[in-house]
Amino acid sequence: MSKAVIISAALTPAHQLRQMVKLRWGIISIECLVAAIGWLLDYAVTSWAIVLLVLITHTLTNIVLQRLPRPVASLKPVFLLISTIDLLVLSALLAVSGGASNGFVALLLLPVAVVSVLLPALASYLFAIAAVLAYSVLLWLGDLTVVVTPAAGSDHVMHGAVMRPFSRHMWQMWWAFAISAILISWFISSQAALIREKSTKLNQLQQQQIRQEQALAIATYAANAAHDLASPIQNLVLLTEELQSCATEQPALQEIKQQLQRCQQIVADLRTNASQWREQQPAELLPVIQQSLQSWIVTRPEISLKLNLQGETSGCRIKEAASLSSALFQILDNAADASLANGKPQLDIEVTLLQGRLTLRIIDFGEGLSEQRLAELGQLPQQSESGLGLGQFLANVSVERLGGSINRRNLAQGGMETLIRFEDQAA
Repeated sequence: MSKAVIISAALTPAHQLRQMVKLRWGIISIECLVAAIGWLLDYAVTSWAIVLLVLITHTLTNIVLQRLPRPVASLKPVFLLISTIDLLVLSALLAVSGGASNGFVALLLLPVAVVSVLLPALASYLFAIAAVLAYSVLLWLGDLTVVVTPAAGSDHVMHGAVMRPFSRHMWQMWWAFAISAILISWFISSQAALIREKSTKLNQLQQQQIRQEQALAIATYAANAAHDLASPIQNLVLLTEELQSCATEQPALQEIKQQLQRCQQIVADLRTNASQWREQQPAELLPVIQQSLQSWIVTRPEISLKLNLQGETSGCRIKEAASLSSALFQILDNAADASLANGKPQLDIEVTLLQGRLTLRIIDFGEGLSEQRLAELGQLPQQSESGLGLGQFLANVSVERLGGSINRRNLAQGGMETLIRFEDQAA
């Protein structure tokens, strides 16, 4: 199995989890410090026992989070659960220490900001609404620390000493909090989505650059091999001709000579293709594909090919055609081998050209691949029993270099679909 050498530019969920734990330790430390100062200054709270219980609960949840087994399949539910716990803990602490009139009530916006960074936009909006509801409950409860005392000359308790929840001032505070929560959720979630998108594109560019560097190294080795093989092959051809002149009726010598001449032709084709690549003459894509399919089917007569052409006949051009033909040969050979291995020697190919966009769909009738092998195919050099395992990797690099994209997926009925897309590069 190939070893991945590409490092993602995006932050991993494990890294985000570690940052989340550090942030919560900071929040818990601030809560403990504020509670200690309040106790020393005899700050009015409903119950110090409740405050202590809430702080212990908050600490225990972070210890559990820190010891969470890794790797975890998906951390999004964990982030949502932990942020909900943080919101409830802060609400409980505020409820026993002044409610909405507590100056630290703005801390309810902190879990909203965390969710906006770590989770999708919809989750952040719903969590912002939850924070507004928590603030509304605090506003409705009022200040529970106010001591209710009987009025002078009155036989009943003055419940009016409790803060009136929806006075004009409290309404203004509620609207300010609600607007802040929604705006924070919208702005941070949109910026986080933009950063994730840029990070994904950067990661793709990094992977593409690494694959191109690997392909360049392979091309360099191939060029050196072609140069080094030219002279030995020529010498072997001459020696074979001398042996033929000395010996009679030796069919093996004639076969050896034919194979050596074929090697010479391969080396010459390498040089010719290299010179054509330097010129980079634009070419119509559809005729290149049709010619490549005709040339390929001659080399694989055991394969039954079903071809379906749809759409226009022109309108999509690429930079150059030589490397694409080679890439198609590699992809088609791989698909044909998969079908033959499964006892179904056939391929279905569909070519669609519409409005300057060409789609080539290749379906084989093999057994398909595992998810891990499918993800690695074409991205990294693969180990192969019958070759060097470079064919699909070089095919991917060639298609991407020409401005195309290639995707593979297993089909429900069996086999694998290879989808190659190109857009017109006339400009």
